[in-house]
Amino acid sequence: MQTESERVLLRRIGEFSTPSNKAAFFELSFSLFLFFGSSGLMVYGLIHGLWLMFLAMPVAAVMITRIFTIQHDCGHGSYFSSQNVNNAVGCALGVLTLTPYYYWRKNHSIHHAFSGNLDKRGVGDVDTFTVEEYNSAPLMKKIWYRIYRHPVFLLLIAPPLLFGLKHRLPLDCEFHSVKIWTNVTLTNVALVLLVSLLVHAFGWQAFFLVYLPVIWLGSALGVAMFFIQHQYEDAYWNRNSEWKYFDAGLQGSSYFEFSRFISWLFGNINLHHIHHLNGHVPSYRLRECLAAIPELRAVPKRTWVDIPACYKLTLWDEKAKKMVSFS
Repeated sequence: MQTESERVLLRRIGEFSTPSNKAAFFELSFSLFLFFGSSGLMVYGLIHGLWLMFLAMPVAAVMITRIFTIQHDCGHGSYFSSQNVNNAVGCALGVLTLTPYYYWRKNHSIHHAFSGNLDKRGVGDVDTFTVEEYNSAPLMKKIWYRIYRHPVFLLLIAPPLLFGLKHRLPLDCEFHSVKIWTNVTLTNVALVLLVSLLVHAFGWQAFFLVYLPVIWLGSALGVAMFFIQHQYEDAYWNRNSEWKYFDAGLQGSSYFEFSRFISWLFGNINLHHIHHLNGHVPSYRLRECLAAIPELRAVPKRTWVDIPACYKLTLWDEKAKKMVSFS
């Protein structure tokens, strides 16, 4: 049951949930222009100077992460005013991000519905054990969990496994439907055609030295951003009987404050507490919403220096109500 102040806050946030098609088109066009432009510069650098590749690669990687944020907004129906346009753009961008739109959208909706709920974990989130669960787990499960939560695995190995393999054949999908599997198939076919066109036009070098590095680095950035949004010491986890959607959004979704430019590059998704309180606020209006509502700036604010600590925390301590490390 929400309090009156909570309802008022949600209502005020909701005032920023109206999309602007003009802003959406500009943001999408600019992101695609920078992505294809920097990728083209990398291809050009294969012949005319490898320094061009290293100069353009971070730009292309950040842009593919930003494009994923736009696809993410389309999945929430918040980017354009038309749901049909959101779906069409989301499916098309899914080829670039290696993410089947309808499959991901369904999993992500579960993540939003039950984020921070200890009794409904496992779909669309990072696996998180409680201290008690870890202590009582078999040895092999403990070993796997330690590998899974290690920064090297999370940042270097998990991203290509997630986007390169799991999204190609999501056998763990709990929501089988003709729409989802048709979308998975069409995304894979379009991806094969895209890669084939790239190789035919520019050779295998372009695939191995341009496409793969950009996708790997972009997916690593995306996974890193997603991880820190819910994994920090004073995060929110509760059993279903005590879990509250409002508290999970405000307390269990991080507020990372980067520079305005860096925040814009990542689609303002670092203002994650606003997004979880109302997923219909477009990414290009999150900063505007934050500036207008002081209560949203009153929650704990994190910066770059807080990120390393997020990767040291691995278990939820139900007694202490905080994330702790293995030690």
